[in-house]
Amino acid sequence: MSKSLVEIEGFDQLRQQISRLGKDSLKRREMLKILRQSAKATVRAAKREAPVSAAPHLVSGRRTRKVIQPGNLKKSIGNITGRSKTVPTIYVGARAKRNHDGWYAHFVHGGTRSGIQPNPFMDRAYNQTKGQVTPDLEQKVARYVQKQINKLRNAT
Repeated sequence: MSKSLVEIEGFDQLRQQISRLGKDSLKRREMLKILRQSAKATVRAAKREAPVSAAPHLVSGRRTRKVIQPGNLKKSIGNITGRSKTVPTIYVGARAKRNHDGWYAHFVHGGTRSGIQPNPFMDRAYNQTKGQVTPDLEQKVARYVQKQINKLRNAT
């Protein structure tokens, strides 16, 4: 599965303006908020496109044995925050930590050698929303930067 990246025109100027603002952790936190809001459309589309099995199925191995209920993959789709402390990153996909159990999404999406037919639901979701995310994100980032610049002007 290849990863598609979205580039925003004029982002270099925005990055320069953002670099003039306060602390890095504050900037990262605010950018993550904006990115999460922009990713909502893709999350909704991915949940719509995610397949739901007809019956529960058993996953067992050496250490565990559990039953995966229908609709579990759909419930696990959401925002995943990237680990980088400097570059704010949000991924949309099946979550596999804490209460979510979407670790098997790669089997569904790409298929396997054991006869599972691939179902590229994330590709379909991305294709539905890729045109909406970029302009929306660009407007929100520009609005945030302008708001912070106004705060700095008023503070000095």
